Amino acid sequence: MPNTTVATGTFPSRKAANQAVQRLVSGGFARNSIELHGHEDGEGYDLEIHTRQENLKRAERLIHDASGPMYSVRQTASGVMQTAKSYPYVLLGAGVLAGFLIYSLIPRDASAGHQANQRNASQRNGRRR
Repeated sequence: MPNTTVATGTFPSRKAANQAVQRLVSGGFARNSIELHGHEDGEGYDLEIHTRQENLKRAERLIHDASGPMYSVRQTASGVMQTAKSYPYVLLGAGVLAGFLIYSLIPRDASAGHQANQRNASQRNGRRR
């Protein structure tokens, strides 16, 4: 790779290292540019990724992203956006349905309700006489 550099990270377990690899792959880096090396003492792993200089900061951010929940939120949001782009009519239908639902929950015009109450009251008063 011309003009490449190496981003590295050290992880306490294979699981943590694999999560970093998954973040990198999901972030658009090629799996074959990522290497994992176990420590000689068997405790921990080193990760190396060969990338272009302009991608170095993004790779380092993905390697060292320790906020797992935020990563899963970003992945879910990305999946939702991909689905919305793939099925725009489903998104439109869901929006229309949500609009009808909100409309049905809004109270009717107060004056119309007041007029109906007045009619009911006058009908009850008419029966009592």
